[in-house]
Parts: sequence; structure tokens; C-alpha cells
Amino acid sequence: MEQNDLDALIAENVSDLELALTRVEEVIDPRVNEAAWNALKQALADADYHFEDDDDLNVAWFAPRTWLDKDKDSDPWFRLTADDSHHRTWLASYIAPRTDREAIGIQWYHDNLYVKDYKQILEAHASDLRDIERSGFRRDGNRIYLPIEFDAQKIAEGLSNDDLAEAMEPVVRAADALLVASEAFQRLRDAMVAKSNS
Repeated sequence: MEQNDLDALIAENVSDLELALTRVEEVIDPRVNEAAWNALKQALADADYHFEDDDDLNVAWFAPRTWLDKDKDSDPWFRLTADDSHHRTWLASYIAPRTDREAIGIQWYHDNLYVKDYKQILEAHASDLRDIERSGFRRDGNRIYLPIEFDAQKIAEGLSNDDLAEAMEPVVRAADALLVASEAFQRLRDAMVAKSNS
């Protein structure tokens, strides 16, 4: 389709497009996010993880309960979010990411170390990083993340049937990969905490 024809089509249907976008932001995004978060919690239920719930996946976080400090915080921690998404909706990050970094996935975050110190820890833990990558996680510089690939048709069917459990099976597989890498993440975390306390 030529750009001018596309522009004309958009102009003719802008009212429907506005309604659809509003519906995605206000209804569909919260439903899909809640289903993904609940699938993650269920998948890690036997692994003694702490979950800090929030409607916004950029705020919600989770970590092994043993990582919590006296204030019930953790550094480092994980999120189920899109690390580098420029999409207007969460739904697009689930079913139409342009890159792995824009996909919903399990992301590793930290706050208490300088970049130089963190890089040194990563270099000293090269074998742990290999174990983490073998479990399915990816690295982009200092970022460690596990993109999750969702089936758009299964999400659509789940929304239609008001049951997103099958559509969220990739979240369960991602949680399994996290558990496979848990010992390597534990060693990274211990080194980071030791450095930040020194």
C-alpha cells in the first residue's frame, strides 16, 4: 500500500483507531499484564520468591526471598517487563516487539553499584554468565534479560474466551529458565552485595 493511501485509510478510520487504542490501554493491557504476572507467580510458587505487586510492570518486581534486606527490598532484583520498548501499549510488547529488548521478558536490574564495579563483577563471573546464557538469557552489554515469545493468536483467543492461561505458557517456561540459572544469579548477587557493602 502506498503511503498516501495508508494516510487516507487512517484518516477515514481515525475514530475507530482512537477507540481501539483507548480500549487496549485501559482494558486489554491490564488484563494481559495481570495474566502474565499471575502466571509468573504461580510458576515460582514453590521457589520461595517475594513479589512486589503493582499494576505497572515497570514498578512491580520480584526476587528470591533470601535476597530481601531488613526493609524487604532487594538489590539486585528481577522484573517482568519490556526493557527497551517504545511501544505505546503493553500489548504490542507482547505480540509485536521489533527487537528482543522490546519484548516482554524477565529483566535483571540493580541499583547500588557503579558501572565500573558491576563490569568487574561480570568479568570475574564469566562462567556464571555462561550458565545464565545457556538457560536462555541474553546479554546486551551489562544488561541481562530473557525475552519471552508470545503467540498473538493464543493471546487473541484468550481474550475472546476470557482465559489467558494457555497464552501465558511462555511465562511459565521463562520462569523455568530462571530457576535453571538461579545458582549462577545467586553467585552474581552475592558478589554484588559484597561489593556494595565494602
